[in-house]
Amino acid sequence: MSSKIFVAGATGATGKHVVQMMLDKGNSVVAVARSKDKMASLLKEKDYGDRLHIHEASLLDLSDDELATLTKDCTAVVSCLGHNMSFSGLWGKPRQLVTDAVRRLTSAMPTSAKFILMGSDGVQQPYDPIRPASERTILFLLRYLVPPHADNEGAAAYLNDHKDFAWSVVRPTNLVDADEASGKYDIFEKSEVSLFGSETVSRADVAHFMVELMTNKKTFETWKHKMPVVIGKKPEQNDEL
Repeated sequence: MSSKIFVAGATGATGKHVVQMMLDKGNSVVAVARSKDKMASLLKEKDYGDRLHIHEASLLDLSDDELATLTKDCTAVVSCLGHNMSFSGLWGKPRQLVTDAVRRLTSAMPTSAKFILMGSDGVQQPYDPIRPASERTILFLLRYLVPPHADNEGAAAYLNDHKDFAWSVVRPTNLVDADEASGKYDIFEKSEVSLFGSETVSRADVAHFMVELMTNKKTFETWKHKMPVVIGKKPEQNDEL
């Protein structure tokens, strides 16, 4: 059975995979992008008919009524928003891009919809193991010196305080690029790897897991109101399969 989803950050390195995978599965997608042409150029086909609606705008520039209209009838709302890795992206406005987007989207979306946020394994949760003192020091400095980290923490805290709707936050480890998802990754409830470890996961595999959360009821129920950590399998692990 096909469904309709909403994607913010649709032209991003992970968001574009989410859009493509959901379209490949026969679903309908409402994508918010600053450029329709860029969104279209990232997809395999030129025309998906009425299964793809690209709304050209910056998300936070949309009114609450516009967000409610765009998310109407959606079974899932996904945010892959993030700050650009540039001076203005890191230290310029909006400094609370992710947190403000989470607040507004979850208020506007249907009450029956799932909300899925792409976060970071640098965002600690109360049930995570205590990190070494050196890593705690780095995270403390990031919180006060690098606004995007505080923004990601704020978004996670907002969701943790709101259990009246269904949500899950996907926390990938170090991200790398890949054209296609391998499907070879592990999901953990807690962040147990080093902040400076060698573990990686492709953005395509992160998108693959986010799509699983949207399309597989059992998977979503497992991770509802949780913040799973996604880590790619190492080559030697893949060879053993």
